[in-house]
Amino acid sequence: MTLDPEFKEQTNKLIRDTLNLYKNAGASPRISEVWQCENTGDFLCGFFVGEIVGSALSAFQIFHKREPSPEEHMEIVELVENCTKEIKDFFSKFN
Repeated sequence: MTLDPEFKEQTNKLIRDTLNLYKNAGASPRISEVWQCENTGDFLCGFFVGEIVGSALSAFQIFHKREPSPEEHMEIVELVENCTKEIKDFFSKFN
């Protein structure tokens, strides 16, 4: 199955809006200390991608009242991957 166009649009909005929230909020100066990570930007990037994919999968379940198929799951991941450059560019500033 392919994703519903309305769901795709909502997911793309979720990605853009959430990234803008991160851009406005910045990052805690304690991240590397608390999470013991060397590259704060890489950590934040992974955290962001996981958060967005998880949120989109939850939204899918609410929207469709079922689990996504493996193909739909990958389409959700691809929506996030379509923003790779903007996501990486922003979070690399914290490395």
